[in-house]
Amino acid sequence: MRKESKKILRALAKHFGLKVVYVHYFPPDVHGKLLPGEKRILINAHKPRYEHSFTLLHEIGHYVRHVLIPRRKYHPRILDINWKINFLAEFASYARRSIRFIYNKQSSKEREADLWAMCAFVHLSKHFGCRAELTAFLERHPEKFGLYLLTASATAFCGIRARIMTAIRAVTL
Repeated sequence: MRKESKKILRALAKHFGLKVVYVHYFPPDVHGKLLPGEKRILINAHKPRYEHSFTLLHEIGHYVRHVLIPRRKYHPRILDINWKINFLAEFASYARRSIRFIYNKQSSKEREADLWAMCAFVHLSKHFGCRAELTAFLERHPEKFGLYLLTASATAFCGIRARIMTAIRAVTL
């Protein structure tokens, strides 16, 4: 991890009030851990430096997505009504559980944190020059390449969209 990248990542963690600690006692399969009550992120010091970047961003993603922002309900509000008719109450309860099960099966907290981390990693590599770290991470984790393509495409689309909107505003004035 380049010195500038490390400084930026630590500043990002500090912005959210999180302290980053590198520890030597994690087993090899554990990359990091968020301790939200203590506002600390523990990072496995035995992992390569480019792993530290993604792990730190992943844990910040957990903090932002699951601690700062309360979990949303992924079902229609009509299912929250306290129905007086037993059949409707049981149906609403069943529907809520089914929707929650389907959603959690498709998009878990880990996937949300991975998506947040990859978006941040792509942004950092584009604007702050840590592209080599991102490339090394993707070479070691080919299973994350689809996630990278999704976030890189979204980032490119947003950049193009912003430029188009600026051009339209310039032409219409």
